Amino acid sequence: MKKHYSLQTEYGSADELYKAIMTLDKKRIKELKESGAVLTENVRGVLENGAGRSVSVENPAYQFWFSLLREIKETPLEDFAEFAALLRAEVGKPLHYSEALWLWGNKRAFEPRFFEITLENFNQKKMPKKISMKRIIDENELGCLPICEKHGWLKNPKTRDELIDYATENDRTEITAWLLDFKNRTADLAAERERAEKKMQRELNANPNSITELRKIWKFEKLENDTIIILGYKGDRRKITVPEKIGGFTVMALGEYAFSPYANRIKAEQRALRKAITEIVLPDTIEHIGEFAFYQCKSLTRINLPERLTEISKGMLDITGLESIVIGGNVKKIGGVAFWGCRDLRYVKLCEGVVEIGIAAFYNCGNLETIELPRSLEKAPPCTMSESPFWNCVKLTAIVHKGSYAEKYCKENKIIYKYMEEKS
Repeated sequence: MKKHYSLQTEYGSADELYKAIMTLDKKRIKELKESGAVLTENVRGVLENGAGRSVSVENPAYQFWFSLLREIKETPLEDFAEFAALLRAEVGKPLHYSEALWLWGNKRAFEPRFFEITLENFNQKKMPKKISMKRIIDENELGCLPICEKHGWLKNPKTRDELIDYATENDRTEITAWLLDFKNRTADLAAERERAEKKMQRELNANPNSITELRKIWKFEKLENDTIIILGYKGDRRKITVPEKIGGFTVMALGEYAFSPYANRIKAEQRALRKAITEIVLPDTIEHIGEFAFYQCKSLTRINLPERLTEISKGMLDITGLESIVIGGNVKKIGGVAFWGCRDLRYVKLCEGVVEIGIAAFYNCGNLETIELPRSLEKAPPCTMSESPFWNCVKLTAIVHKGSYAEKYCKENKIIYKYMEEKS
């Protein structure tokens, strides 16, 4: 190690042990320790507490601290590790931390080894942990994150999730992956969700129409007719109840891709959470649901259709877990590709009142076995490959009323059918 120590103050020249440690003169350290030498009270005070409030460059404490920072800046890393550990052992406590330590560490402040030495030997209580971890993300220093984990910097779920969002927003792919893996390895996700739900419920119970609290869960807008459209779900629950009112205004519509993991401008973690939704309860106030609202909600197995709903919109119920559905008579039209690729779908009942089935509405529903078609049905596209509502529904049998449009349609398009059992 370069021996450039030249401080001649009451802190330096009077303390031979400190000087020997800083120059890693092991022979001298041994001699001094054997003679009973310890660091002077002044040196110990600055190492433990810094230079205090003084900003004067003439102050001996300031000069001493300045000299120590200079040593840190110019010292090889392993020498820094060694003398920092020796000083900490002599003081008996972690060394004083100040922002200047990061500043003087300069470019290597967030290099993993320098970062590790600092956390092991300096007092972490005043370290700006969240800011430092964001700097780690900015510098793309993945190797610092296991060190943060080791020292407990990632224990707070809120901080952890904020960092995941920050890394995602800044396109730090490897760091995002590491943080998500850390969350999966260490978090009790069920307990976290339960705590979050209880907190939210307490807040909502205190003020059921609190827009501030509901904005944490829902993205929504007020329309010109003083009703609410929900544009997106921002929560993390798997069983969801859509509110009937927000801020005193009735929720009457869901926007396009409102629950879909393939909505635009949502984060990777949010996509994963949407894919895990298992149940959605909609209020009867809903009259319109936008296209692809539940597209690729892969775990969704249960959803109700509100009585006021008049149309199943395009791609609305493209769900891999849906096994059966009854569509009420208020729904007049099944939109195009509404159930596209619902491979688990086996049974569909269209109640009296449904008038139209759109292009490719049940396209590629390979396990669909039964569909009940009402007398009210008046329109469906021909079964050509490009438009057929039942393409690749190889197991399908339609249940129709004798003499109905549905019977005629099945005959013309070679769909297996049988007659509905008429009630006497």
